[in-house]
Amino acid sequence: MKINKQTFNLNEELTVSINQEDNDGLINIPKNINLDINIVNYFGKIVINSISINHLQDEISLSKTGLEQSLSNLDIKLLDRFLFKQLSDKATFDYSPFDSFLEYDFTIFEKSRRISDIDWSMFASLYIFACNVIPESIKVELTLAKKLRISEESFKRFLKKIPETIFRKTGHLESRGGNLTFDAEEMIKKNLSDEQSKLFEDSPFLKFHSGSDLA
Repeated sequence: MKINKQTFNLNEELTVSINQEDNDGLINIPKNINLDINIVNYFGKIVINSISINHLQDEISLSKTGLEQSLSNLDIKLLDRFLFKQLSDKATFDYSPFDSFLEYDFTIFEKSRRISDIDWSMFASLYIFACNVIPESIKVELTLAKKLRISEESFKRFLKKIPETIFRKTGHLESRGGNLTFDAEEMIKKNLSDEQSKLFEDSPFLKFHSGSDLA
């Protein structure tokens, strides 16, 4: 995978080039095919703006295979997961969508201490954020459990315990989604600095997730 720059900050764009050397079980790029992908860091979510598919002709061979003959073998259904995995690698950017989340100490969940309403509100907002920025093919519960340094079972148990006055789950328990209540939003804003409060107001990913792509 080739990347045109070495930073991927908020609202920054990258051009990523991938070919058959990047096949790792998530995607399949046929021989002599190159994909140029323009992506942007949208509040922590990797958004694909455009994809250009190019055929690289082999000048040594006696015959040249056209692009249309290779498309049937092109498989990029899990491209978002591939990009997420590659950019998260410590050898590249060590990218984490949670760098775009609010500053908050979640160690209370790791230590199983008494959880206050503001703790529940921030926990719910973190869950909603993850639902929005983590690719659909990756388990949100497991990703957040690793971030909070707790087991996946403990995370699911905490998710069930969030007071309804703070968070309302949409769909069944295993589905993504939910909404912060107005009281929870006001509580969060009161406990943030002016800069963090502005981020909370500006980010579309901190308050609700309905299963639609807000980008």
